[in-house]
Amino acid sequence: MLIFAVLLLTVPVVIFPDRYVSSVWNGFKLFALSVLPALFPFFFFTKILSGLNFGYDLGLVLKKPLGKIFRAPASSGYILVMSMLCGYPVGAKLVADFCEKGYISAREGKAVSAFTSTSGPLFIVGTVGVGMLGNKTAGFIILISHYLSALLNGIIFRPKETSSVTLPARPLTDYNSLLSEGIYSALSSVAVVGGYVAIFNLVLDLFADIGIISLLSAPLQWLGLGKTAAQGTASSLVEITKGCLLLSESGYPLSITAPLCAFGITFGGLSVTLQSLTFLGKSKISPLYYLLTKSVQGVTAFIFCKALCLLLL
Repeated sequence: MLIFAVLLLTVPVVIFPDRYVSSVWNGFKLFALSVLPALFPFFFFTKILSGLNFGYDLGLVLKKPLGKIFRAPASSGYILVMSMLCGYPVGAKLVADFCEKGYISAREGKAVSAFTSTSGPLFIVGTVGVGMLGNKTAGFIILISHYLSALLNGIIFRPKETSSVTLPARPLTDYNSLLSEGIYSALSSVAVVGGYVAIFNLVLDLFADIGIISLLSAPLQWLGLGKTAAQGTASSLVEITKGCLLLSESGYPLSITAPLCAFGITFGGLSVTLQSLTFLGKSKISPLYYLLTKSVQGVTAFIFCKALCLLLL
């Protein structure tokens, strides 16, 4: 079925190459102008902080409150901090790594994954808030709503029993290669992000051409949302960068576009889902459970953002 789906998407690209070469080019242009300037320095500094074990040390500070609130293992603090610092799909990767190394059980990994799947602050504030919506305050409102929804998710999906697993030993820092590794890691990370933005921009145009986006956006239009905003929301279910861009161009006030962006960013879209499930599949976390937790998180982020917009904008 997967092979058939890929072949089905490939046929239009072969028949109409000009149309979809342009789609990929527009995806790279969107990445270069809006995403790359915001993400590259942040990827670099978060890699440096990671190498200096900032996330590990902060995880130690957070392990008691996280254990009491979420009944989560001590290592969940480290996973949460690194997910908040680095964005998608770092949380999923760390959950899979910790399960594989035996630091947390599969049951604990399932619970931890519910509140450690987050986007990075510079993408939300810099790329979406400032670059697309043109309002830094709106970016911070989306960011706060995004993180509050993740924490609420941890309470909603917490296990019945408190974990007794301890944090693994503190990693060693290699100061000699810290700077070069930071640059290399930042370059490789933004290159991967650019590839996802470009290819899913093509997929979005394909979906639009064959009517899938119109089908997904139709219920939103029936509820009174304009065509561009409805298509932007539907597009964010596939790729959040293009979806947020369409929402920013809809002409609606921030009190409407910001909560919709918060939902799209928090749900993550097909692009983030596939990246995350690639890692979480190794931890025996089912796609249905992941989609359930992200759907709940997306809805609560929308509600938090709508309330904060009414108060602050």
